[in-house]
Amino acid sequence: MSTQLHSFVLGLALLASVVSMAGPVPKRIYIANDDHTDYMWSMDEEGYRRAFLEMLDYYLAQIDATQTNPPPYQSRWNCDGNFWLRVYEHNRSAADFGRLIERIRDGHISAPLNAAVSCYGGQPVESVLRGMYYAGALERRFNLRFPLAVAMEDQTLPYGLGALWAGAGARYSWKGICGCASRMPNRGAEEREHEIYWWQGADGSRILMKWNSMLSSCHNRGMGGYAEAFETSNVVDYVDSDPEFLRRYPYQIIGAFGKGWDRPGP
Repeated sequence: MSTQLHSFVLGLALLASVVSMAGPVPKRIYIANDDHTDYMWSMDEEGYRRAFLEMLDYYLAQIDATQTNPPPYQSRWNCDGNFWLRVYEHNRSAADFGRLIERIRDGHISAPLNAAVSCYGGQPVESVLRGMYYAGALERRFNLRFPLAVAMEDQTLPYGLGALWAGAGARYSWKGICGCASRMPNRGAEEREHEIYWWQGADGSRILMKWNSMLSSCHNRGMGGYAEAFETSNVVDYVDSDPEFLRRYPYQIIGAFGKGWDRPGP
């Protein structure tokens, strides 16, 4: 088991391969270290600006300090929106931002196409596309790709959202819900045919989606929530031994994504 995700995207790419693997596969549990950006929920704009800068500075230093360790023991960090990168660019020197870009390039820092945690059911198409403009600009400026897009906390997903993401270059997505104040039955515990599947759009495009049912008593701080790895040791035990989880997810490569919940800070 690795307690640090090689990158947020690597975990989903590995999960994509499980259905085609033949023979016994050793169990691997990947934990993605990130912070949930529910913008303005915990602090004001200035508070979030400071939090983004402090966390990125902290994890960049951790990455430097552990870069000679074997890969499973190197520090890594995931930004849950490209807005983190924009704030860093506008508040740090060009050299500092170049250092961040290189850590994105080598897989120690990851970020998605989307700007932040968003209520996609309340957004027009233009807003969804505009939210990815900055990530697209970085791709062209620095010859990078951002193959991940995420929609956290909302209970459902708009049907056409995946096609918009796929058209912008996304290949992978993760869905974690809140399970609160919702009129949806079962809070995400409905019987899905698959807990990881190809989300196919009407235009034939597709994105690999990891969306686990919310079955544990931890709710949004457990599998299926938007902070699956908040209780790290508990979630490892859960995905390793819970019979209902194993029935729904019979694969040896498991990802538990989201650590920070609603508590900004390193």
